[in-house]
Amino acid sequence: MSNGINIQGTLIFKQTVEFPEQIEEALTTEIPKLPKAKKVCISGMGASALAGDILSDFADESSRTPIYVVRGAEFPRWVKEDTWVVLVSYSGNTKETLAAYDEAIKRKCKIVCVTSGGELYSKCLNRKDVAVNMHGSMQSRTALGILLGSLASVLEAMGVSKAKTELEKIVPALKAERDRILSDDCCEAREIAEKLNDKIPVIYSLANMRSSAVRWKTQINENSKNISFCGSIPEFNHNEIVGWTDDRNNNRNFVPVVLYDDGASGMVKGMTDTLIEILSDSNLQIITHHVNGSSNLEKNLKSIILGDIVSILLADLLSTDPATEKPLREARERASSQ
Repeated sequence: MSNGINIQGTLIFKQTVEFPEQIEEALTTEIPKLPKAKKVCISGMGASALAGDILSDFADESSRTPIYVVRGAEFPRWVKEDTWVVLVSYSGNTKETLAAYDEAIKRKCKIVCVTSGGELYSKCLNRKDVAVNMHGSMQSRTALGILLGSLASVLEAMGVSKAKTELEKIVPALKAERDRILSDDCCEAREIAEKLNDKIPVIYSLANMRSSAVRWKTQINENSKNISFCGSIPEFNHNEIVGWTDDRNNNRNFVPVVLYDDGASGMVKGMTDTLIEILSDSNLQIITHHVNGSSNLEKNLKSIILGDIVSILLADLLSTDPATEKPLREARERASSQ
């Protein structure tokens, strides 16, 4: 049941669907000249870390330099003087990222801060570390495009990834996909939201699109105020499939959502088709979304656009305000008092 609010007229909906325009604007951010990096570790939480995940997925496909993402302040042992640590925090006040900044200093790492301000920005300026200042004033989950465009620009300036160039190329396709989903002729997002109503979604993708599966999960968590989980294919076929198909489990409360890469190899597509067939044989309701694109970056972002819209429409069906974030604030306040 809808809460009676015109959900598409809300600020959070407007900011969410402006994702392609956010990317476009962020790509114009002036980036200081940076030396070529051989080792890169991105540190962030929430949407800030997710921007790193998306670009890590792209680097796996296109770059010789791996991009490692850390959530928290505990770095791998290999992070040391020869490593560039890119600290990403939209607010600039994320407790874990500030702790990671201090740890990076202890290890004598090279540091770049990507933030809209806050304590992180001040610390960077005081130490004369490289600081990239983003446009602020939004909830971080609605600012993914700004985070992504800014971080992609930093990584390309380091010679690590051509992510900025790729984003510039695919922005028109992202706008077209957004407009398709929002058009009166397309009911896909609403139909998916209705199938997820009063259910627990479990989002599955191939490894090359794992960041979009994570984004679906977290947006359903935060916008819809609903439990959600995610997993990967073909790993699913080696363990989770047993739990899904055992009649003793109350699986009817869960809905598998498969983000299907139409450009995957024949072997992997065969594994995905097998997964869907076996779940169907168990009379489980399955949602399959087919994704196309010239790169896994385009596929991830197209999938994210749909998932973001689904999460807000699901919030409407569940009569909850997608903009509220009381539990997040409470968790931060309790953690800061310890």
